[in-house]
Amino acid sequence: MRISYTGLIFAVISINLAVAREPEWNPAAIKECDRGCLISIMDGYMNAIFQRNPGAVPAMTPDVRMTENTGTMDVGEGLLWRSKVEPTDFKIYVVDPVAGQIALQTRLKVGGQNALAAIRLKVDRGKIQEIEQLYDRDIHEAAIPLLTKPVPLLTTDVPPQERMSRDILIRAANSYFDALEGDSGKIGAFSDKCVRHENGYRTVNNPPPGGRMMPAPEMPTADTEQGREALKFSMLTCEQQIDTKIFSYMKRIRPRRALVVDEQKGLVATFPLFVHDGTRRGAAPDAPPGMILNLVTMETFAIRNGLIHHVEAFPFVTLPYGLGDGWTMGSGR
Repeated sequence: MRISYTGLIFAVISINLAVAREPEWNPAAIKECDRGCLISIMDGYMNAIFQRNPGAVPAMTPDVRMTENTGTMDVGEGLLWRSKVEPTDFKIYVVDPVAGQIALQTRLKVGGQNALAAIRLKVDRGKIQEIEQLYDRDIHEAAIPLLTKPVPLLTTDVPPQERMSRDILIRAANSYFDALEGDSGKIGAFSDKCVRHENGYRTVNNPPPGGRMMPAPEMPTADTEQGREALKFSMLTCEQQIDTKIFSYMKRIRPRRALVVDEQKGLVATFPLFVHDGTRRGAAPDAPPGMILNLVTMETFAIRNGLIHHVEAFPFVTLPYGLGDGWTMGSGR
């Protein structure tokens, strides 16, 4: 069989074109993925979930990695991809163009029921490289009032002259976990007005006569001693609650993964791993074991003038003790 010289040339050209998938280097063609770019990619990703169409996901890197509730899976797998998911108006964007990351805390409708979700995307040169999804479908109607519209601190720009450095924002966020591990509220960079929402419930600094002291639909009442103590605890500040040492069952909160730093909004999004090994700091040696489980969540800190003014924590995803966060080797114990 004879192959003409011209045919051979065309064959070589065709092979070269097929291999050369990336454009030639041109610094002038580089476009920064700024705040608007990252939000557009996140919105595109969520719209693909709403359509249940993995093919509609914005461009991804060849080595893209995805987890859902810490389990590794492919895009298109998992509950959020396989269920009927609808958006709501409750959305908190934390955008970090410096690190190429964006995180979203949002309330969704999954199969017609309320659910809380956190999504983190890492973007490399305009393509999605990491996808982290957390969700919790155990959402009571009592939580919905605080999951209808985010507090302004989470959505309002900080005036340029009042913005903190990335280092201060990260240190302030880490001080929250340091305080919990150290059983001392003075370690934390807390504003006296600090408020914490957990899975949609306000659990600290409640106005008199008090409110919920933990993320649960039941409201304590003053007709029992236990109820009165719970109402009293719910009115304490962030610093005062930690000073009671009530959180000493938290063995450690590591890794914290203070990943997404939004200087424009004064926000830091973290994805910490809470490790509860059944011990309690200061407990008697023969005390019965406490909680033995791990928990991952997304905690967003609104920081003003170097102090934490608001903490939005959800969703809570509990894991058997020993299991890690799905991203950090050796985490979980």
